[in-house]
Order: sequence, then C-alpha cells, then structure tokens
Amino acid sequence: MNDSMKEVIKQNEIIISLVGRMAFKKNEIREIVTKKKQNPDRYIEGYNACNGNRTVTELANIVGVRRPTLSPILQEWEESGIIFEVERPRGKFYKKLFPI
Repeated sequence: MNDSMKEVIKQNEIIISLVGRMAFKKNEIREIVTKKKQNPDRYIEGYNACNGNRTVTELANIVGVRRPTLSPILQEWEESGIIFEVERPRGKFYKKLFPI
C-alpha cells in the first residue's frame, strides 16, 4: 500500500470518528456495549480494544468469551454503527468510533 492510500485511509477513519461523535454520546455507546451483559466491564474493555488490528479471537479473549459468542455481538455493534470492519488479508478486524 502506498503512502497516499494510507493517508486516505487515515483521513477516512478520522471522518468516521468525528461523525460518530456527532451521532453518539459516550453513555449511548456504553449502553449498547454493556446491555444485558454479565460482565459489562470486560465488554467495555473489548470494545476499547477494537483498534482495527486485533482478531475476533483476540477480542474474545479480552472479553473472556469464546469467538462464537463474540461474533454476533460484534455484528450487532457494527449494525448499530459503533464499530466498523477494517479489511485485512488475515480476516475480519474491527475499529471503534472512539473509546469509552
């Protein structure tokens, strides 16, 4: 990937983050992440770990659940608009809008 492509990707991520801040308040994201969770703090930790570089398995380990448990939750978060998928050759990766 060349430098200009990296700049465009970074610029897009900044725009997404800024739009996300306009659409969501911190407490709204916290509510989506922790709703009906037995260990809400671990899910907050997992959400905050969504940096676009961690695999779903790594995120599941952070949360303390198995990958099949976390996958549909990540899908819900993506559908809610609080994370987005980052394309990488090694699989699915997710990036948060902003930390909570």
